[in-house]
Amino acid sequence: MNRKLILASAMLMIGTSVFAQQNDETKIEEVTVASKIPQQLYKTGKNVKLFTEKDLENFKGQTLNDVLNQVAGFQVTGNFNNQTEPRSLKIRGGKSANILILLDGIPLKDVTGNDYTVSDLRLIALENVESIEVLNGASSVLYGSNATVSVINIKTKKSSQKAIEGLVSARGGSFNTFAQNATVKGKLDKFNYQINGFNEKSEGISSAEGNDTFDKDGWEKQNISANVGYTDEKFNINLSGGWNHNLYRYDEGAFTDGLYRGNDKQFFGGVNAGFKYNNGEVIFNSRYSGTDRLSQNFYTDKYNDQFSYTGKNLFTELYNFYKVNDFFNFTVGVQYEDQKMGSASLPWGGTELEDVLLEKDTKLSNFDAFAKINLNYNGFNLDAGARMTDNSKFGNHWVYSVNPYYLGETESLFFKIGYSYATAFIAPTLYQNYGSLPYILPNADLKPETNQSHEIDLTIGNSSKTFVVNASLFQRQEKDAFAYQIVDMVTFAGQYLNIDENKAKGFEIGFDYDINQYVGIGGNFSYVEKDKEATMLRQPKQRINSYVEVKPFKSTRLYINHQFVGSRSDAYFDSATFATVNVINKSFHLFNLNVNQKITNKIEAFANVGNLFNTSYVDIIGYKTKPRNYTIGVSYQF
Repeated sequence: MNRKLILASAMLMIGTSVFAQQNDETKIEEVTVASKIPQQLYKTGKNVKLFTEKDLENFKGQTLNDVLNQVAGFQVTGNFNNQTEPRSLKIRGGKSANILILLDGIPLKDVTGNDYTVSDLRLIALENVESIEVLNGASSVLYGSNATVSVINIKTKKSSQKAIEGLVSARGGSFNTFAQNATVKGKLDKFNYQINGFNEKSEGISSAEGNDTFDKDGWEKQNISANVGYTDEKFNINLSGGWNHNLYRYDEGAFTDGLYRGNDKQFFGGVNAGFKYNNGEVIFNSRYSGTDRLSQNFYTDKYNDQFSYTGKNLFTELYNFYKVNDFFNFTVGVQYEDQKMGSASLPWGGTELEDVLLEKDTKLSNFDAFAKINLNYNGFNLDAGARMTDNSKFGNHWVYSVNPYYLGETESLFFKIGYSYATAFIAPTLYQNYGSLPYILPNADLKPETNQSHEIDLTIGNSSKTFVVNASLFQRQEKDAFAYQIVDMVTFAGQYLNIDENKAKGFEIGFDYDINQYVGIGGNFSYVEKDKEATMLRQPKQRINSYVEVKPFKSTRLYINHQFVGSRSDAYFDSATFATVNVINKSFHLFNLNVNQKITNKIEAFANVGNLFNTSYVDIIGYKTKPRNYTIGVSYQF
């Protein structure tokens, strides 16, 4: 613990002599994830991590999960394995069910998940992302179920000031991976439009760790999206839609080769509208999305269907923001959500899939009402709110939040310190409620999993925002956590129950420092522990991220980042002994190098080297990690 405190103290002390050094005028960055309305980044009640379009240029040739892995407290488990392996977001000791993904401010869910509804981020191409906002901490008052640990808002590229412009890009690299992307967008008077297309194909590597006889597990991925909108002084409306596809091969399990194939498809369509009036704005959001997942196994010289899932999700919300005066504003709104799921599986000895769950019978819905207020006077602020959820299964549930904080500013620096207390919840999934007979029994009496969170946030930086330090200290109490248990010892059937309680606590500290126009550095350290360590499977207590950005010339940028992942517990099923084997995965360091070169005003090239020093390490036991790998690419803007 002494080493952790020394490191944290050192990161805080770095900036004591730099606040007065840089006081240049810079653009003040805004985010919407903290309050559902645009808000200056440094004025949010809780600390928010923002990756701007400029920041994302340092990750060309990488994935959305690679970017998120740089956030303090984030552990994207499986991210260093083959691309076909699923990723699990583990944040502050939480699991994927503790996270809500927003696409352009509207939830994007996969309701076919067993114990989570978070959308598969492998389906979203980083090439089409403009910025990413990450809000850690309980946020169920604003966003409802699943927003217990983190809310991630992914904003797609939309802005354009020309009648027509676009970007085409291509990249290729290790494992015979090739990708192409094209965007066309424009603005015609008060109308705007955009069309995106993305394609990627790779031979990959073997997913399972094994000898040279293990075959490679490749994938191909396609994204298509479009939006059209209208904006004037008071009114705006945007219609959007998209289709994502991921066809991939995967293995039997840890240390075991296999000939399996997954075929995932996702579609979505929605509308966002806003109307501004004196001192306020009314906002309407709606999205309808669907997921189809098919798993196949190769035998008799062809791929044969094994099981499938289909899911539909309708989300609609309407809220109003009103500024009463310079000292008081509030947001009130309502939300409706409807979920449906169907599943089919191949019976023993059968040749065709048979229905297990039907969409017309497997459904959930909820109606929510929420309110949030903000009071501020001479730097003192108070955010407080409440939400009522009426769920078709578990009935009414209330959550609350209170967040007092103080923001101080002088000519040379700013500082912010705040405390927040919030309750949050996770609603049971369709799978947990309805089961999957004969082995997963239904449980219509599941209650929501609940959280109580305490958090202290501190931010300090110079007035130009070229040096900023953030720190967070948190504690979270989890109650009625979902767990799967065998309840019938004859048939070995089980069901999901509310049986567990736990407590997580930890801290995060990070900084970003633009030393001058040529060099920038930054990093973060995070620590988390839970009372029941068995629930920390594959999640380290300690993580470190750091980076150095160098711009030796106006047209050249070099970015090297480092990750330290501490030791963590893991387990795998041994098919030879039919037993679960518990192991401890060793800690490791990884380095990544990205180089961007602007050739002309319209042409850029980049190169990315992952696992720069070809480190041998384990992410998930029994699965192969990527060796040193290379990607080169070029883009043309017109």
